Amino acid sequence: MISISTIALIFFSTLHYILGAGGIANCAWHSSAKAWIDSNQDGVFNNNESPLNNVAIHIDDVQNHLVDIGWPAITDRHGDVQLHVSIPDCSNSVLEIYADLPLGFRLTTRPRIEVNQDFWGGPDTETNYYFGFTADK
Repeated sequence: MISISTIALIFFSTLHYILGAGGIANCAWHSSAKAWIDSNQDGVFNNNESPLNNVAIHIDDVQNHLVDIGWPAITDRHGDVQLHVSIPDCSNSVLEIYADLPLGFRLTTRPRIEVNQDFWGGPDTETNYYFGFTADK
C-alpha cells in the first residue's frame, strides 16, 4: 500500500510540475479552414462551388515571431481542415493563417488572416477561415 501511494505521489507531483512550470503547453487554439475553387471570383464560398483538396494551411504566431507553428494542415476532399495549435504558457498570441498557393491558381480571398487570441479574455468569434482560389490565367 505504501509503495502504491509513493508511486502515485511521484506521478502526480511530476505531472503538476510539468503542467505548472510550462513544460507542456496548457492552452490550445482550435479552428477550421476551407479551400475551394471560387468559380465566380467573389471571395465568398457558395454551395455550388467545388472544394479544393491537398491545400496546405499554415499558422504563424506573429506576436512571438514564430513561423509555421504546429504542422501544416492539409485540406481533405471536401476542402476542409481542422486547425490545432498549442500556446505555451497560455500567452496572448496574434496568429496569422495562410494557404500555400496551388500550382495554376491565384487567391480570391485575403492571403493572410489575422486572429487575435486572448486566452484570458476569449477567442475571436470567427471559427472557420476561408481561402478561395481561381485558375491563374
